[in-house]
Amino acid sequence: MKHLLLILLILFVSTVTSGLARTSNGNEFALALIEAKDPRGLNDVFEEAKGRPHFFRYLQIMEMEEVDGGFQIVAFEPSSYLDVKFSVDKSVSLSKLKEDPRTKKGDAIAILGRVTSLEDQTNAILLDSVIVKHKDRLSPVMGKELLGEVDPGATFYSYTHGPRPVHLESRDRDLLSHRDAILKKGGPEAWTVFLETEIAKRKEARAAAAKEAAR
Repeated sequence: MKHLLLILLILFVSTVTSGLARTSNGNEFALALIEAKDPRGLNDVFEEAKGRPHFFRYLQIMEMEEVDGGFQIVAFEPSSYLDVKFSVDKSVSLSKLKEDPRTKKGDAIAILGRVTSLEDQTNAILLDSVIVKHKDRLSPVMGKELLGEVDPGATFYSYTHGPRPVHLESRDRDLLSHRDAILKKGGPEAWTVFLETEIAKRKEARAAAAKEAAR
C-alpha cells in the first residue's frame, strides 16, 4: 500500500511539474518573433509556442472595451513593440482589474495566456484563456531600460503593409490607439496616410518649438 501511494505521489508531482514547465516567458516569445530572420523562422517560433501558456509582464493597455461582462484588451508589449490581444472574463481576473484603483487605459498588467495565433496586419499576438496575475510596472527596473525609454526618438513600430513603409518613434506611440479603428474603416492605405500626416505635423511642431527655444 505504501509503495502504491508513493508511486501515485510521484506521478502526481511529475504531472504538476511538467504542466508548470510548459509555461513560457511571453516577453521572450514576442522578442523572438521580431528577431526571426525570415517567414520560415517566424513560423518555427510560433509553432513552438502555439497552444502553450505564456506569462507576459509590462503589458501597457492601449485599448480596453467592456463587453458581455468582461473586457476586450489590446496591450503593448515593450520588448518587441508588438501588441497582445485578449479577452478577460474570469471572475478572479475581473476583480483584479476592477479593484481600487480601477485598471484603465495606459496602465500595465501581468497576465498568463495561451498563444493561439498571430494577426499579421496589426502585428499582434492573440491569446485566450487569459488570467490577470497582477497590476504591473510599465517597464523593467532601472538599469534595464528599453531603447524607447532611453531615446524617445528611437523607432519602435514599423508598418509595412500599406503603399509605403512608415516608422513610428517611441514618443509618438499614442498614435497606435487609433490603429484598429482606422484599419477597420479604411484599410492599410488609410492607416499609412494617417500616420504620415500625424508624424509630419508633430515633426513640424517640434522643429518650431526647438527654433523658439534656441532664440
